[in-house]
Amino acid sequence: MKADTMSIAVDESTDKTDTAQLCIYVRFFDGKCFREELLGLLPLEGHTTGDIVFGKISAFFKDSGLDMKRVCMLVTDGAPSMTGKVNGLAARWSAVAPQLISLHCIVHQAVLCAKLSGALKTTMDSVMAIINFIRSTSSLHHRLFRMLLSEMSAEHHDLLLHNDVRWLSKGKALECFCGLREEIITFLRGSKQKKAETHLSRILDDNFMADACFLSDIFKHLNDLNLGLQGRDKTVIDLVEQMRAFQVKLDLFANDLSTGRMLHFPTLRKCISSPTQITDVMTDFIAMLKNNFAGRLDGLDLPTELAVFVRDPFTVAIEGDLSARAKKLVPSIDEGKFTLELVDMQSSVTMAQELSTNGPAMFWTDVNAHQFPNIKKVAIVMLSMFGSTYTCESSFSHMNSIKSNSRCSLTDHTLHQCLRIALTTYEPKVTALVQNKKCHFSH
Repeated sequence: MKADTMSIAVDESTDKTDTAQLCIYVRFFDGKCFREELLGLLPLEGHTTGDIVFGKISAFFKDSGLDMKRVCMLVTDGAPSMTGKVNGLAARWSAVAPQLISLHCIVHQAVLCAKLSGALKTTMDSVMAIINFIRSTSSLHHRLFRMLLSEMSAEHHDLLLHNDVRWLSKGKALECFCGLREEIITFLRGSKQKKAETHLSRILDDNFMADACFLSDIFKHLNDLNLGLQGRDKTVIDLVEQMRAFQVKLDLFANDLSTGRMLHFPTLRKCISSPTQITDVMTDFIAMLKNNFAGRLDGLDLPTELAVFVRDPFTVAIEGDLSARAKKLVPSIDEGKFTLELVDMQSSVTMAQELSTNGPAMFWTDVNAHQFPNIKKVAIVMLSMFGSTYTCESSFSHMNSIKSNSRCSLTDHTLHQCLRIALTTYEPKVTALVQNKKCHFSH
């Protein structure tokens, strides 16, 4: 790999044979564009401590001819083995590469910000108890409910289960539950099961339903944020911007509830008859979200000024400590020349138009490296930074498809190669490959 700098995302999951597989993804600039590629899939036969993980990765880098010092950012899932202050992977790697920035996956952090507790957790547990009663009591029970939904031409065809591992399922389950309230009441009234009465009294409670509808609306917004944070080719700059935007939205949500307009809470607006039914539990949860998001974003060890510089170098202030922060991020640059190059760039009207037309990634790709070597180097480092472990987690879905129950005898080496082929963004030059081959006709 010829890239001067790269960003690494690391996550671990277990395959079908209970072998822990360590997925390593790399983001780098290849001279023409930014790429995200599977760097390696390393099997961990025994324990998965920080020391063992670091040893595996160190050996892999050495065997592959890669320099660990060229890694500018390490993104992990936040597990103790990854983030431990003494023996965690990030701590061990920082000892080798002092300039390394370690980051807990921003998507994970957004999910942790919305963790339920108290009265709202009780509400969520009750919702899932009703859903599980309908879906899991018996197959007949479930079939009769779906038949009822079909007869009543319901908005949804079934209730959805919630799984903590699947981040979006909580919002989806609540959405279906609130949308099918009348159908659920009808079904519970006709059920002969003893537990049906308890669940019926719960769903007929207006206060309970108000809390459930509030959760449905707020988790719809959280799901929209989560989906926006996911995806390939998203840098840490993109993700932090979306998190900052959501902080502003939380202020809107709080004001929306306090005024009783509920413009951003359509399900709650349909459920309650008066704004007086908006409880302190709801407003407190919004306040908690605001504090959690603010705390996690303020705790990110990211050069915010440089992120603004990469987004729009034509309006950023040259004075101040911008060049000092750039020097800290990329020690090899000349701080004085960095400032002079930025002055030259800000004087160019044509380049400003190119930025607005092409966007930051394409703009910095096309910047002349001979004319602006220092500022381009800083921009490339910033744009090479991962913001989440999304690429690793999506790779595990492919891994489970490749190494399925019917193909569980695949070796770790074969699994690695199959996964690399499935995930690579490189495309083979078929015409050139064919031209280099000769047909051998039988005689």
